[in-house]
Amino acid sequence: MGGLGLEISPFLIEPSCANGVGVMRLKETHIGSLLLVRSMGLKEEDGARVGLGRAMGVRFWKDIWCGNTPLCEAFPSLFDLAGSKDAWVADYWDPMGEVGGWTPLFLRPFNDWEVEEVERLLSSIQGKRLDADGEDRMLWRGTKNEIFTVKSLYKSLDHSCAVSFPGNIIWSPYVPSKVSFFAWEASWEKVLTQDQLKRRGWILANRCCLCCVEEETINHILVHCSKTKILWDLLLSLFGVNWVLPFSVRDTLSSWHVPFKDKNHRKAWRAAPLCLFWTIWKKRNRIVFDNEALSTQRLKNSFVCNLLSWANSSIVVGPLSLFNFVDWLGSC
Repeated sequence: MGGLGLEISPFLIEPSCANGVGVMRLKETHIGSLLLVRSMGLKEEDGARVGLGRAMGVRFWKDIWCGNTPLCEAFPSLFDLAGSKDAWVADYWDPMGEVGGWTPLFLRPFNDWEVEEVERLLSSIQGKRLDADGEDRMLWRGTKNEIFTVKSLYKSLDHSCAVSFPGNIIWSPYVPSKVSFFAWEASWEKVLTQDQLKRRGWILANRCCLCCVEEETINHILVHCSKTKILWDLLLSLFGVNWVLPFSVRDTLSSWHVPFKDKNHRKAWRAAPLCLFWTIWKKRNRIVFDNEALSTQRLKNSFVCNLLSWANSSIVVGPLSLFNFVDWLGSC
């Protein structure tokens, strides 16, 4: 083992099995006992990984199948000594014995200072084995059962956001689907407000049609507009809650949690901001396209009646009158 090994023929690390334990030997010298575990090797790619069957299409050194990086990057010094840098995983798997073992090839014997690196390599692959009767298959890392779903893909694309996406409030069964889709667009700031139209090349004077003071953005018109704040004050007073509104639609929905004891009150509370968004947006469109005048009292009535309609259809048991509904909200 000592000194520089100048042997030209490929060097083979051979496992010998005794009582289920493979003892890895280098030139008849023990470098440690490694358990050969009956587990499956995995080739990992972007968001997915390949369950290794016969591993005919997975390269031992260059593909990601053991850990999060290719073995050529994790063990660069050993990769330089590899007998075949393009070898397949199947080339280095020996199915002989009870559980099989790994037999990577190198160009020369190892020096004393290289043995520790070899031990690390063997330790990293010892828990992987090939299923000679199986086929390679794709496994999705985004779910526990490793089966792909659109929902898990959506979460993986959105994982870097500082604020988690308020999907539980937006996709509520107590809210009409068209309202949920509108809230989803508003959360991503993709609704075609005047600032969005200007970005698309429209030439227009950007002004909020409700307050006629600020520029129209989705966060302004649904959260910060002075006319919209009238509805926010009404909503909070109906539930008897004090609240400070965040900057954006998304932040508002993400933080929209109050621990009401009654589950129906919780349902109504979660539906209320979406009802407010929808009421404001419908009023905005009537002002823009139908030249309808803004009436604060009608705006309030529209919001409360919409919320009452949603509550009677899917939240409360038995229809409530407007006065009973207001009393019921205040009782939470």
